[in-house]
Amino acid sequence: MEFKEFAFKLRKIIGGASNTQIFTKTLFEAMMNDSGPELIKDIKPATFKSYFNGYTGISNIASIVLANLSDDDEFPAYLEGFGDRTAQLLADEFIEDIPDINAMNASTKITDLFLEILRYASGKKKSTPNSAKKDEVKIPHDILTENVLASGQAVSDVLSKAISNLADPTTVTTDKLDESKLTSKDIAFLERFRNQVEPLLTYCMDHDPTGKGTKLSLTDEINDFLQSWKYDVRKIQNACFRKIVIDAIQVLGDYTYYLSDRFLRWIPDTDILLSRNESIEEGNQLRDVLRPETFKKRTEMRDIYARLYPIPEDGVDTDPIEIPEKQPSTELPFTLEDNQLLQEFTSDYDEIMLTLIGENFSTSLIDMTLPCKIKDLFENKWSAKANDFIDLSLKSNVLVLLVELNNISNSFLISNSPTPFLGNARVKIRNLFVKLHPNQFAGAFPYDAFIDDWDDGEY
Repeated sequence: MEFKEFAFKLRKIIGGASNTQIFTKTLFEAMMNDSGPELIKDIKPATFKSYFNGYTGISNIASIVLANLSDDDEFPAYLEGFGDRTAQLLADEFIEDIPDINAMNASTKITDLFLEILRYASGKKKSTPNSAKKDEVKIPHDILTENVLASGQAVSDVLSKAISNLADPTTVTTDKLDESKLTSKDIAFLERFRNQVEPLLTYCMDHDPTGKGTKLSLTDEINDFLQSWKYDVRKIQNACFRKIVIDAIQVLGDYTYYLSDRFLRWIPDTDILLSRNESIEEGNQLRDVLRPETFKKRTEMRDIYARLYPIPEDGVDTDPIEIPEKQPSTELPFTLEDNQLLQEFTSDYDEIMLTLIGENFSTSLIDMTLPCKIKDLFENKWSAKANDFIDLSLKSNVLVLLVELNNISNSFLISNSPTPFLGNARVKIRNLFVKLHPNQFAGAFPYDAFIDDWDDGEY
């Protein structure tokens, strides 16, 4: 076990209202004799926070602590001071790491584990703990396993277990939040939840961890939020509101995994984390894991934010947009060059247009497949090639379509991009689909005569 996992487990139970800086410093001081605290007094508070989060190794301070250990069992006494009920909670928390732990021996067993962590960090040979037999010496976990266990993913997994039985999945609704249906208690919960989660969601949505610095305190802020709601979520009566809270807990817990030292590195003497990109392996990890996965999580956060603050425009009709009946024609109105270019264009964009027109467009947008495909096609091909069309009307329709598609794509891929009204955009795309297939649809046919919303998408 690494120190960051050990400290996180302890803080869950005995951390109380103390911040990570104070709590971490207290852990080290409780292991030391009277002269110990003086030796670490000059360590900056930000460094203790970095110890807690795993951004800075504890090898140096571990050596100081081991050289100044208390002979009076101060750390067990420190743990025992929280009472018998807390002892049982500690035993429950560490049972997977210390199989023979119980409420009676929790203080000594956890102290032995802390000593083991300190010895391992300092590079000293590990000895058998005082409370263990020789054949019960615990071998340190694989480093990769430790990183995962100590990550926000592990936090998320634990919290998921706590909330997994809240309701039958078939009975949980994700309908738009209707505040008029909330009880007075739920309204109070909603106000508190919005105040706590909004700054986290907006910060994460607006800050790409692969492109700019991430504040060092973000993991702490998210963990504080998770702890605040892991029990209170059960007290929410409205199913829709409860599902929003559960989803927020899940996605933010998952996100902290990507804030760990596996992906980000602390810049000394700052409060900034930057993505690891100092080797080929780290560059590949940034490109293949960090960037796409955080994209997905930030998109999920955007969806949660929209559910938490619904507006009338969010009520987009998800039914497929009506397409006129095909009227094949052998007479193509364009030159041979334009016809060939149009065939190439529609070959690239037909699937995209039909997906957006169809009923499953929202799923394709949320999983980022469609926005990324739109972006790649435009930047790598059609941003320049669209200008090769000769017919001005045809070129205009192509450019208008590209604008509509890029507006939709950018709203998902670029921070602070405006979100288009998808209801109108889908109608416009349907109309453009018809106009860009003159071989399938009669261009002069008065579609507005039998399709009510045809004119709604016209420019």
